[in-house]
Amino acid sequence: MDRFDILRRFIFIALLPLVGGLIYLQIFEHSHFRQLSEGNSIRTIYLDIPRGKILDRNGVVLADDTLGFNLTYVPFDLKNPTECADILAPVLNMSRSEIQKKFTEKAGNPFEPRVIFRSLSQEQLHFVEENSVWLTGIYIQAGLIRNYPFGKDTATILGYLGEVSKEELPTLKKEGLRSGDLVGRSGIEKMFDSLLRGERGGTQVEVDARGHQLRVLGQKESRPGNTVVLTIDSRLQHLASDKLGDRPGSVVVLAPNTGEVLALTSKPTFDPDNIALSLSRSDKPFLNRALAGFYAPGSVFKIITSIAALESGSITPEDEYECLGSLTLGDREFHCWKEDGHGQISFKNALAQSCNIYFGQAGMKTGEANLLAYALRAGLGVVTGIDLPGEKAGSIPRPGDSGGALNLSIGQGALLLTPIQMANLIATVANGGNIYRPEIVRELRDRDGKKIEEFLPAIRGYFFVSETTLNTLKEALLAVVNSGTGRAAQVPGISLAGKTGTAQTAQRDLELATRGSFVCYAPTDNPQIAMAVVLDSGASSEAAAITSQILTEYFFPPQAAAVSDTGETTVNGE
Repeated sequence: MDRFDILRRFIFIALLPLVGGLIYLQIFEHSHFRQLSEGNSIRTIYLDIPRGKILDRNGVVLADDTLGFNLTYVPFDLKNPTECADILAPVLNMSRSEIQKKFTEKAGNPFEPRVIFRSLSQEQLHFVEENSVWLTGIYIQAGLIRNYPFGKDTATILGYLGEVSKEELPTLKKEGLRSGDLVGRSGIEKMFDSLLRGERGGTQVEVDARGHQLRVLGQKESRPGNTVVLTIDSRLQHLASDKLGDRPGSVVVLAPNTGEVLALTSKPTFDPDNIALSLSRSDKPFLNRALAGFYAPGSVFKIITSIAALESGSITPEDEYECLGSLTLGDREFHCWKEDGHGQISFKNALAQSCNIYFGQAGMKTGEANLLAYALRAGLGVVTGIDLPGEKAGSIPRPGDSGGALNLSIGQGALLLTPIQMANLIATVANGGNIYRPEIVRELRDRDGKKIEEFLPAIRGYFFVSETTLNTLKEALLAVVNSGTGRAAQVPGISLAGKTGTAQTAQRDLELATRGSFVCYAPTDNPQIAMAVVLDSGASSEAAAITSQILTEYFFPPQAAAVSDTGETTVNGE
């Protein structure tokens, strides 16, 4: 073998790895490097997914999308992540580690923009623009910001949005979602997420080696999702939230003849525009107390005791008991709220004055099993079926576990209800026995405004009460407001029937906080409103006063009130 053959073979052997590498890159890795090549020159800028509107019963916008600016980065273009994090942290009010964590998240497509921060302020926008030369790979991108015009007032109902998590992404990818997209996390936003979610648009652009846009190659328009119309009256919702103020508790307002939810608020609540801050709080702002808060109903349960005692014949409206302020039963002393007692008292006055001694004796005659049976017939102790997530059933104990008829008769013991159940109970009394499923969604409309589904009132049961008992009870509930413990709820010009409730039997001895509540319906001759105000801490008179403030401004709004020629006040409202 001459030297030429040896050289030729040497060159052949030396070229084998190079040829093999070329074959591997051209054939086996062709698609990967083609993607990198195109990705480095052609980018698709995907837009946020637009969401449909949420409206109140009168067409007032409760949630919609507005244009805003997001801060994004492209993993392939990001050259100095540590330096970028140091620059951005102060102006974004984020820690360096938070930003660096976003930078190090695994990217499925290195050319796809990923969100660092949403809804940049003008100050933040200017800062990023002024420092863009040091923020290679960081971009300002137009996006959609979810707008809640009523802010915290409607947060309990509407809920909020959150980014798709890593765990959710494999499943939601099938629905066209990407990392960084927003989905409903609670409330209406969660329940109707797929219907509210529209179709994503985007723009395909050509960029240079530094990622700067050269020209637009193509564009796809976004399309919004469907519209959800609620039964909520935004004016009444605002009043309920405003008058409850910062007091922990809830207000629920129903239309007694349809079951529609006109207002529903829970405090403390969260700020839908600052979820991160709300997550760090310890006062449970995401707990919807109206649906999942457990409360001993106190004297509100005397409505059930009244019906059970009158229907079973244990008492008649004319029967009187003597209240001396306390009642001794075995080795236990049972107190009335009025220490010196009410004296001889009949049913109507006993309910008006919320006499514990009268109802304690009426309850014992009626019996524990009967009281519990009537509570169940009234729809208590089970979920109402409201079309919002997170509702709890409360608790109606079994006979033998309630703490006895004496405790049960005044709403104490092992009895727990939710504010929505209390509101539904007084609504059932107001309408004569129909137990409605509370509805908060009225209809769905497509993106063109055409109705695609309507939710009609639904009766889930009937609480049979004789007309005689019902009239007797209603007369006594009217007396509660006119001359009894609910006088603070009075609204001039409106006839109101209701019942106060105070839960905390140990307050006299241990000075524990009371939980005050008030339920009512109005006007009594043609009920349009059924309401429950429940306070985590406070007197029933305070709950009644909140009721008065809400109803006064609802029925007689300052801008709509007028005086007719006859001198009578008229109301230009619903």
